[in-house]
Amino acid sequence: MKKTLLVIMAVLFGLNAMAQTEGGIKVRRPKYVTLGYVLQQDVTLASGEVIKPEFGAMLNRGRTFYLHKKPIANFLNIGIDATWIDMNYAMYKPQTLESALHQAELAVQVGPSFTFTPVKRLQVHLYGRFAPTFALRYDGETVGGNYASMFVAGGNLSFGFFGVGAEYRMGNNMNYKAFNFEKIADKLGGLVGGNGDEPEAMMTRTGEGETAETSPFFGTKNMLEGLRVYVTFRF
Repeated sequence: MKKTLLVIMAVLFGLNAMAQTEGGIKVRRPKYVTLGYVLQQDVTLASGEVIKPEFGAMLNRGRTFYLHKKPIANFLNIGIDATWIDMNYAMYKPQTLESALHQAELAVQVGPSFTFTPVKRLQVHLYGRFAPTFALRYDGETVGGNYASMFVAGGNLSFGFFGVGAEYRMGNNMNYKAFNFEKIADKLGGLVGGNGDEPEAMMTRTGEGETAETSPFFGTKNMLEGLRVYVTFRF
């Protein structure tokens, strides 16, 4: 067991050392994978009750495209971050209801970034990104979702390929739409047969102050925002 651990540690340190320098030049490490814990925003139910998340997690992957070949003043790199996929999940369990709420978001992100490399292995990465997002809710019976325009601002500190960071997400005050699967099925049948409802009829909209017949989770607008803390791996 000890030999196995020593071999794994030796391989990791070897990869880290090889990736740090290329002919003595500071390596930028443009690719990143991030795993984190979500301190998600509270959710307001149709009844007015405010619930806090029980658990949250996130995962994303992306790359920084640098706008110049050599670092400015030998330590600053300016680039564009492109996060190809960003997944976010939070679970809520209100005390007054038996059902739990599962909330997930799927997004891409793009925006400017500034990477400071004071020494070969140390990087400070600051960024701001626009994140078009599809948000989804599920309470065990009802599924609903909607589009949200979100913005992300954060930073991380990495030493070699490993780092830690935090970011804050914020978005518009969004109203979820409960999906009407019967109308979706009718729509699909209409596409084949030449008839069917309009696309908007495939969803059931719940306005502010209204209560969806199927779930209290679809009755009020909620702001999508919250803090995420994470570990990052840069390659």
